[in-house]
Amino acid sequence: MVRTIVGGDSANEDSVSPIKGIGGLLREKVVAETAMLLLCAEPIQSLDDRIQERVAALATLLIPYARHEDILCAICLDPGLARDHSIAHILLSHLGYPDRDVDKLLAQSLAMGADFGPERLPHRRLEQEWLTRLWSVGAPSKRRDSRLLAQSLLGRPMDALGSTRLDIYAFTHAVMYASDLGGRKIPLPRSSSAIAADADAALAYSLDSNNFDLTAEVLLTWPMLGLAWSPAAAFAFRLLAGVEDNVGFLPGPTFDFTRYRTLTSDEQSRYGLVTSYHSAYAMGFLCASALRQGCGPPAAVPPARRSRGVSTALLRLLDVQGLTSCWREQFGALAPRQQDAVARLVLTTLLRRARTAGDLGLIRTALELALAHDLIDGPAPMQAAALLHRSQALKVESALLPRTCADTTGKNNIPSSPTR
Repeated sequence: MVRTIVGGDSANEDSVSPIKGIGGLLREKVVAETAMLLLCAEPIQSLDDRIQERVAALATLLIPYARHEDILCAICLDPGLARDHSIAHILLSHLGYPDRDVDKLLAQSLAMGADFGPERLPHRRLEQEWLTRLWSVGAPSKRRDSRLLAQSLLGRPMDALGSTRLDIYAFTHAVMYASDLGGRKIPLPRSSSAIAADADAALAYSLDSNNFDLTAEVLLTWPMLGLAWSPAAAFAFRLLAGVEDNVGFLPGPTFDFTRYRTLTSDEQSRYGLVTSYHSAYAMGFLCASALRQGCGPPAAVPPARRSRGVSTALLRLLDVQGLTSCWREQFGALAPRQQDAVARLVLTTLLRRARTAGDLGLIRTALELALAHDLIDGPAPMQAAALLHRSQALKVESALLPRTCADTTGKNNIPSSPTR
């Protein structure tokens, strides 16, 4: 993958041609994310000799790209983003592949000051702190983790009904950077149950929009923070694993399975890389994290203590809308008690759709159903009830509420169990 996407500009890879249209910034991103995957896989190398061999081989392959002259020039010319350009170098150094000359250049750029450079969002500041923990030459950490955690989406309630892809992205990256990709236990700024509930709510968005990439990132919450897997998380993990088994990789948000089947074998490989390389990496992060001792998901979705039929009732309301998503077929294959265990995921999906459509009547119906089945706790129903309360203050009818968001259903046409 690295050779195909970013090859062709290294003295050691003259025979390799990069994919057309891949710019320098994306090449740098691919190299950095590959190094992150190696760091994530480091703790599980002892599970299989082949993992250790491949980590070493890939690290060696990355060295000329991580320390390419374009990267060195960027470190020199843009000291405010020096660590951003040095991610792959920093991670390779941490993995046992140092370079003193690059270290010296990086230290000189960082000498401009710890706060020198652009303003950053909390999850991006957590990234800088993470990189400082890995490589602290010339820039000792000020240990501002607790303050940054409180300011990030780990420390603040998520909008379960209106959070966007970028909001959830910020949440997942706060998890990754604060925990050192699951390598350290952190004092959580909120209760673990509240954070897990927000992650469950994020799954409702990512699954209903057919975004496997984002779903894999959200699922990192459980192994990286050492949380017990929720039924919704176990369900989502099994869904991703099933899609990957059938397709051969985890498709990205722009992947079109119909187009993919019309391509030749070589064209399929390149199309899969361009559209899905990041999803494949996200799944790699997830599997590596889940393989750590005590971090794996349950073998099957745990059933509810008793079946009350709440999921069946919620699905009827969903099906009336005529919108289908990747999770629907897999959900139908669950036993009734397993479906009820994942009922909060269905409820959050329904409430999100209703909020997007401005359908207060559907929100009210869904909440009445949730209340009848003791399913009213959790961020989505609580926020939906608050929305109904606010609407009463405005004395508006549901038909008058505007469509404030785009449709949450994804546009890629990937079947949940595609034919090979």
